[in-house]
Amino acid sequence: MVDRRVEVVARLKALEDAAAPLVTFLQNANAVQELRADKQYNLQMLNDHYQIGPDQIEALYQYAKFQFECGNYSGAADYLYQYRALCTNSERSLSALWGKLAAEILMQNWDIALEELNRLKEIIDSKSFSSPLNQVQSRIWLMHWSLFIFFNHDNGRTQIIDLFNQDKEEVDELCRTLEEKEDSSCIASDQFSCITI
Repeated sequence: MVDRRVEVVARLKALEDAAAPLVTFLQNANAVQELRADKQYNLQMLNDHYQIGPDQIEALYQYAKFQFECGNYSGAADYLYQYRALCTNSERSLSALWGKLAAEILMQNWDIALEELNRLKEIIDSKSFSSPLNQVQSRIWLMHWSLFIFFNHDNGRTQIIDLFNQDKEEVDELCRTLEEKEDSSCIASDQFSCITI
């Protein structure tokens, strides 16, 4: 157990050091005011004026993820929010949003969690996925996470009905897809059994 603690503390220190330039920048309110909605401008400005590049931005994501894994959900939520403002990789930004949603739920910040849930829903509805199944799976996960919010939020009972009615078709499609995959899996298994006998 002591060895594991030493390992965790060493990883925390390494991630802190890697993310330190960006964390220091983010703690300076005057410097943060230089940021704009244009992410490309922000990346260039950070690089030119503060020597902060993609490596430090990625380090912020890893640091936030580690904070989450250690139970510091408040720190994780803050860093993931800041990371999303700077990240140009849409997949990584989506991952950070899922992490922020989980952190807000674990801190029982139901209003903020609902905002993040709605933001995720907009992205899932508008994003083109590699396959329809991936989009349906994302919607199912969204529905799963929404239960934590809706059962604790003041207007949750009404909103859960709206969300589940909107996504009923997707759930039906997922069930049909899973049934088809199960059927084809059973057929393949039966064929394999005949060959090996």
